[in-house]
Amino acid sequence: MRKIELSRFQQGTAIDLFDEELRKVLANIEDENTEAKAERSITIKIAIKPDKTRRTGEVKVQAYSTLAKIKPAESFVFFDVDDDGKFAAFEDDPGPELPGIGEKEPVQFPRASEG
Repeated sequence: MRKIELSRFQQGTAIDLFDEELRKVLANIEDENTEAKAERSITIKIAIKPDKTRRTGEVKVQAYSTLAKIKPAESFVFFDVDDDGKFAAFEDDPGPELPGIGEKEPVQFPRASEG
């Protein structure tokens, strides 16, 4: 019998799992849709569960990575009244064709000297 060494344990399974998760981390770092400075991590978990005699046990080797999330898509919305007179949100700048825009007089605020 030989003692357990991580590099040889289960024919190098832990190293193979690490390599696979590292590929995922590197792909995530390369992805322009993720935050560049977000931390990524790789966790290798080795669980050992002895039987009641304490002479043998089950061993599970797992690896998983925590990746940067995809950046949210950002844009602006414009709020105004639609053709039916209901308050609505518009995805693009509607310009003067939006009902109500251009029809109202601009709001005039009094100057500080006027009181």
